[in-house]
Amino acid sequence: MSALPKHSDINSSNNSRAALSSQCMKRILLVDSQAHILRVMKLSLDRNGYEVDTALNGEVALEKMRETHYDVLIADKELSSMTGEQLFATVSAHFSRDIYLDVPKMFLITSENMPAMPDADLNRADFESLEKPVSLRYLVARLNELFGAYETESPVALSV
Repeated sequence: MSALPKHSDINSSNNSRAALSSQCMKRILLVDSQAHILRVMKLSLDRNGYEVDTALNGEVALEKMRETHYDVLIADKELSSMTGEQLFATVSAHFSRDIYLDVPKMFLITSENMPAMPDADLNRADFESLEKPVSLRYLVARLNELFGAYETESPVALSV
C-alpha cells in the first residue's frame, strides 16, 4: 500500500483559488455497486453543495481515499468485492488519526435495521446506519446537521 496523505499535507497545498474553494466544500465518497444509485445520490448531494466522488466497489473507494481526504464515507452494505462493514473496518484500521487526522464519518446503507454492528470498532459516534430506501432529504439534513450548516433551501426530495 502506498502512504496515505495527511490532512495537513492536503491543506498545505492551497496555492490556487480552486484548492481553497474545494477545502471549504465538504467532500463525500459514495460507494455502491449500482451505478444508477450512485448517479441519483451524487446529483442530489451536488445540488445541496457537497463535493461528491463515487466508487463502484470497496477497492476503488480505498484507492480514492489514499489520494483524497473525505469528510464522509457513505457505502451500501452489499458491495461486489467486500461488504460495507469490511470497507468501514479497513478504513477504521488504516485511516487512524496519526495518518489521516480524523476518520471520516461513515454511513452504511442497509436493507435491514441494524441496531448494532458486531465489530466493536463500528459502534462509534462516527458510524451510522441508514435503512433502505434512503431518503435523500433526510441524508442531506443529517449531513447539514453534521457539518453545522444552515439550510437556505429545502433539500432535494429523492429516495434510493
